[in-house]
Amino acid sequence: MSSEGKISWNFLKNVSDTLDSYRIRALIDAKNEILKAGLYDESVFYEILFKMFDEELLKYRFLEFLKYKKDHDFKTIEQFANDQRMEISKVLGLLELLRNENLVIIHELCDTIKGDDKEPSRSVFKGLKIEVIDGDFSKIKPVYEPVKVIFDSKQCSGCGICAGICPVKCIEINNGFGKIDEQKCLRCGLCYLACPRSFFPKRLMRMIQDNASSIKEYESFGPFIEAHAARTKIPSIAESCQDGGISSTCLYHLIESKKVDLALGAKMSSDPWRPEPSIMETTDDIIKSAGTKYVNNPNLILMNDNQIKGKTIAVVGVPCQMQALLKSQLYNIGIPALNCVKYRIGIFCMESFPYEEGFRKICEKLNVPLTEVKKTDINKGKFFIYKKSGEELNIPIKDISYLARMDCEFCYDLTSESADISVGSIGAPSGWNMVIIRTQKGKELFNELLKKKLIESKDIDDVKPGLPMLAKIANIKQNKCIKHVNSIKESNKRYPNY
Repeated sequence: MSSEGKISWNFLKNVSDTLDSYRIRALIDAKNEILKAGLYDESVFYEILFKMFDEELLKYRFLEFLKYKKDHDFKTIEQFANDQRMEISKVLGLLELLRNENLVIIHELCDTIKGDDKEPSRSVFKGLKIEVIDGDFSKIKPVYEPVKVIFDSKQCSGCGICAGICPVKCIEINNGFGKIDEQKCLRCGLCYLACPRSFFPKRLMRMIQDNASSIKEYESFGPFIEAHAARTKIPSIAESCQDGGISSTCLYHLIESKKVDLALGAKMSSDPWRPEPSIMETTDDIIKSAGTKYVNNPNLILMNDNQIKGKTIAVVGVPCQMQALLKSQLYNIGIPALNCVKYRIGIFCMESFPYEEGFRKICEKLNVPLTEVKKTDINKGKFFIYKKSGEELNIPIKDISYLARMDCEFCYDLTSESADISVGSIGAPSGWNMVIIRTQKGKELFNELLKKKLIESKDIDDVKPGLPMLAKIANIKQNKCIKHVNSIKESNKRYPNY
């Protein structure tokens, strides 16, 4: 049989469009620069290139499919998923790419529930309609911008993912803010693709976490399997942890049982109370890193560290970092370090502070030298500082909220919805953690901690104030984010596409 009989014209056109894709061209043209940077050898480079090629080809095949369909709705997505034998969430991910490349317009069909002075109006998802942009697709070449546009619009969360996956190491994150060496930048757009503030399809990500086949509405703290109040039974962690020590205990067990080789998190730097990204290899490293740091820490910049090459890792971090990892799982283009992440341990976070312009200013307001700070905490609407002398000082959060990072106003996620396990203090008794189990992997890990008697747990129904309090605070953060994003929209400025 001739090639003409084996290969369709549409397939060849899709291949042609893929080869002409800016993302593919940028990598091919910059092969020498990438190899010179030393992050990837030639074999890994080609693995990433061909994985990206497959993803781009699938995207254009889906676009071609939409072009010739009469109706463009959720049933269309289901049909393509069935034809290609893939999950609906994967097809929805392709659709989001096409929307962000201005190749389709998605109209979400929603019912509006009117709000009041305390709560803004909200939409309940009912379905969607897809409008395919008219024109010659071969002439529309979407350019993925570097994350400089995120830095410049002051939306960067400081998660570090962009620096952690940049193939030529041209991005730095300092004091929570990013900078690009534009002389080195390839304009490949990998950073923009992975960034949780470029676009992050909230409903789709919740669907993936729930392992669902349809889009649903969830609590303000996202989908979960079960919830508990728990605390560590490891004395060394109990002595140094913030509340219940569950996140540290998770890492302790994963390292000790050799379920992972390394963990990524935060430790204190040589500057008092300035955290820095940390690779933890031993249980002693875990114990030394225990405790909450309210200063931004770009853990994910370590994804490109030679020490984690070929290793399995667990990552502990705040919501934006968990979002970056989950998004990279959806848009998997073969970055080795991202595929090494086996566990995501998320921390509750209302907002964080820059070191110089935030945390130091708080200490100045309370007249506490940084060297005298023993512990910090946020509880009952106040920021607490405990001095080494035993003295306790506090200040209302409302009096220091202006010192928090501006980008935190763009974040709707209080409870690290994108993690396997989410850990915080809100809703739990003093000295305990609220633990939200998100995924089956997270449930298995939690059960192992119980089985090995590394933690003790309380039934969530017996815990006060419990989930109602968590839902209330999560809703406050979500509504604050909605209001802020809406105000940015009205001023015609860039905003995260949730």
